[in-house]
Amino acid sequence: MLRINNLTKSFGDYVVLDKLNWQVGDGQVIGLIGSNGAGKSTLLRCIASVYSFSGAISYNGEHVDLQKDKLFFVSDEPFYFNRFSTYDMKKFYRSFYSRFSEETYQRLLEVFHFDEKKPIDKLSKGLKRQSALILGISCKPELLLMDESFDGLDPMMRLKLKREIIRLVEEEGISVIISSHNIRELEDICDGMALLENKQIIFTQTLEELNHNYHKVQLGYAEAPGPELFRGQDLLFKEQNNKVVTVIYRGSGLRETIEASKPILINPLPISMEEIFVVEMESRQNEK
Repeated sequence: MLRINNLTKSFGDYVVLDKLNWQVGDGQVIGLIGSNGAGKSTLLRCIASVYSFSGAISYNGEHVDLQKDKLFFVSDEPFYFNRFSTYDMKKFYRSFYSRFSEETYQRLLEVFHFDEKKPIDKLSKGLKRQSALILGISCKPELLLMDESFDGLDPMMRLKLKREIIRLVEEEGISVIISSHNIRELEDICDGMALLENKQIIFTQTLEELNHNYHKVQLGYAEAPGPELFRGQDLLFKEQNNKVVTVIYRGSGLRETIEASKPILINPLPISMEEIFVVEMESRQNEK
């Protein structure tokens, strides 16, 4: 279990994270989402002890500084020594990670068709990412932190990476936190989403909870309703096209109001995580 209490991180006078609280259970894949500059990378770097901070971050009851053998951070800019190959970096990491698996490493080289002897600084962005992921997964961490790790990978490599993550979670019960701007990329692999905004984790919910709590409905009326329809109601989104009105809302409190407006058609629509993120962000910005 990862626990974060009152985490604050500043750069000079600029506060990026302010008294942030969060926890992630074992065996979960959590997508960390938020707008540009919200602090997603900073949060992951604090968890990985790359940055100093105030507050407390613990993993399984101990400070993360004492758990480095169990955590691996795949940065958006992977670390490597100049002129080192993936093979050289393997030897480096193997000296720090007691659970490093040569068997896993060799299997991943085959899965990704990867040349371990080529200098990393000669690789493309996508291949550098593959190198870091091969090394990270081979270290057998209990908590894997991934910062924009799908970026630069082609569709086939993305699919292979997702399969490897699912395999790790199912077979070894590890936890994974993946930050990404591509929310749709996360939907088919994550158990839940955490939204980071305004220096805080705004919410953490499972995909099941999100699908249950957020509703998108298309309504049809015999006559085009006026602008007063649902005025004052807690809507996240409303769009009207003549006699057809589309709304997005959270919870169940609006159902009776919708039925009372006497639509001749009530058509529930699927809602994506990306839509939820957009309407939540727009709603919060409108509240300011």
